Amino acid sequence: MVRLVELADELSVRDRQITDTVGRLRLLSGAQVEQLFFADGPNPATRARLARRALARLVSRGVLGRLQRRVGGVRAGAAGHTYYLAAAGQRLVAYWQGEGLGRTRSPYEPTGALVRHTLAVSDAFVRCVIGERAGVATLLDFSAEPECWERYTARGGAQLTLKPDARVILALDGGEEEHAWLEVDCGTEGRRTLEHKCRAYVHAYHAGTGREVFPRVVWVATTAGRAELLVEVCAGLTPETWKLFAVTTPERLLDLLTGTGTEGSS
Repeated sequence: MVRLVELADELSVRDRQITDTVGRLRLLSGAQVEQLFFADGPNPATRARLARRALARLVSRGVLGRLQRRVGGVRAGAAGHTYYLAAAGQRLVAYWQGEGLGRTRSPYEPTGALVRHTLAVSDAFVRCVIGERAGVATLLDFSAEPECWERYTARGGAQLTLKPDARVILALDGGEEEHAWLEVDCGTEGRRTLEHKCRAYVHAYHAGTGREVFPRVVWVATTAGRAELLVEVCAGLTPETWKLFAVTTPERLLDLLTGTGTEGSS
């Protein structure tokens, strides 16, 4: 306990922010860490160097771990490494949240598909943060799974759970808010699975989740072909439920959320 408190005191504000964000999102690439926490550097080389040093320091102290698999190949360098909460990081986050010193999860090497999907969700968060910096909208909340999952009571009393990949709330100009559940599609699921996911949201909408505002379900397709497929899947729904969904790409996500994009129309 004493050593943990000492470690917590030794970390800078930025070190703590990096640790907390990795914990919330589960995985962050070195490039994403640089975009989130070192964007104020004078030039790209300095930003990359500062990010590399901070990550190396957190890894050496057991706060973060680094997956063996790189993103973008060997030439991506440190920016291509993927980071997760190591044992000390897990204990620090629990300590900061007032949860005491719980058990830590053993490190593991996730599959390539899981890494790509998790980093794609993290990319959505990065884009929202960059949009906030640009004054496009204010990011009020971004929660990844499982924190974003939501239980509701179906008709008949059954307890069911919606399991989106993320939940985002943005404050827009004029005092309006955009509430959205994100479903990030990396092309690994078949059409039937996509249809089943859409029907789950439709079921929750009709059952009611206790929310005043039912969030829009935004499919983020990582390829144009998958975006077309998702539009076809959503277009197969009834007109009154198709309006619950939108389809976009990572590059147009913020445009869609802030009302400047056109994706998602039937």
